[in-house]
Amino acid sequence: MADNQKKKERKLSKEDIERLELLQKSDEIKGEQLSIDVDSNIILENQAEKLIGQQIDDPVQKFQLYYKGLNKLLKDNLPKGKENEEVRRIIYDEKNILINRGAKKDDKGIRGSDGRMAYLEDLEIAIQIVADWTRKKGSSTDLYMAFWDKNEELGYGHQN
Repeated sequence: MADNQKKKERKLSKEDIERLELLQKSDEIKGEQLSIDVDSNIILENQAEKLIGQQIDDPVQKFQLYYKGLNKLLKDNLPKGKENEEVRRIIYDEKNILINRGAKKDDKGIRGSDGRMAYLEDLEIAIQIVADWTRKKGSSTDLYMAFWDKNEELGYGHQN
């Protein structure tokens, strides 16, 4: 995160601290893609920002936005490999709490809510968080904490 941003004071559980330690080990971020326009100029595009503001109310289109938008951005920009599987799961859990308006997994691992059918405004909030993260070339910890802070702000809590 930018040094000039005011640090927030957070109440972190032991589990939150363990997640943060794991997240700090993975800082490989991409987020932007080079492309060439019709005049052969090289353009640097932030893929997340291109998704902001799309008006999608059709469930089929929401499904596409969820998989080809939000989840693709995360898949393309989060650390890869089996050794980072838990890092990705931690971030996905926090993201899913946000887009499912606070729904957490139960003891059996069932959330009881489907993120593919999330409200448009919730998907847009999540995409904006990812867009900001990719633009700032943040770490996995930065992304997790951005989702964490938004869930706190909205009173959703966190996955145990």
